[in-house]
Amino acid sequence: MITLAAPFWLLLLPLPWLLWRMALRRPHPAPALIHPQATLLAQLAAETGADRQRPPWLWLLGCGLLLLALSRPLLTFDESRGRNFLLAIDVSGSMRALDYAINNQALSRLDLLKRVVDDFLSTRSHDRAGLLVFGDDAYTLAPLTSDIELVRRLLREIKNGMAGERTALGQAIALGVQRLLHEDTRSRIMILLTDGTNSAGDIHPEEALLMARHANVRIYTIGLGHAGKVLFPRGPMERPELKEVPLDEAMLQKLAQESGGRYYHATASGELPNIIADIEQLETIPLDVNRDSSNDLFWVPLIAGMSLLLGAWQRGNREVMP
Repeated sequence: MITLAAPFWLLLLPLPWLLWRMALRRPHPAPALIHPQATLLAQLAAETGADRQRPPWLWLLGCGLLLLALSRPLLTFDESRGRNFLLAIDVSGSMRALDYAINNQALSRLDLLKRVVDDFLSTRSHDRAGLLVFGDDAYTLAPLTSDIELVRRLLREIKNGMAGERTALGQAIALGVQRLLHEDTRSRIMILLTDGTNSAGDIHPEEALLMARHANVRIYTIGLGHAGKVLFPRGPMERPELKEVPLDEAMLQKLAQESGGRYYHATASGELPNIIADIEQLETIPLDVNRDSSNDLFWVPLIAGMSLLLGAWQRGNREVMP
């Protein structure tokens, strides 16, 4: 869709025509000397006068195109469809567990999550994403933004324990709801990725669920990790130890079902990409994600107008004036 940033310049479009008409009415000065070829010059003057009655279309059109360039035509893309979604990522100590593998190389839960989510974000073109992390408390790293590259850079920087060692599920949901309150109610989506149970924070997950339901926030919960004891890394000179991290699947299922979302459990490294791909099928809505990326087309009429004015000037130089 083409719009004009400064359409008031088009009010001057009649001006070149008026200037040409005023030039036609200007009287010619009487000759001061008698030329020996006066008859021939008079005939040329009569022919030139007849030509002067014809509108100088090249010049008029060139002036009109320059005025169009001043009005700054813009190519905009409205009605772009996309999604608003907020990623809530568990960075507690339990996310260090080494129960995933890629190419026979052990991978922690957080490292796998970062890889898969980064790949997912790399394919976003018309979505707006946000990022928060939670441990003992929840913190916003990026509010909803169309700058997906920024979200990806922040995602790569998150580390285990950066928000504490425990898991504040309720705090994370409450903060996510707060961040989504001003978005379209059809696209208030939170993707919660965790491997544990609520063990920190002042807000219980069920209280946060009521907040989410009241704000029409849909929560898609993804449980990570295997059941039973899993390997945990220790110091650089120590062997990993076996620990059990209970996953509160009943709570994650309740959060998803009662908010209108869905629960997933990724027990193998290959399942998480499939889960993300399934969530990707969410219905899109019209989003104004191109508001800062309009293409300025002023140079097209500018170049065309200058070319026509140059042509009109060259044509004028070729005419014989008495």
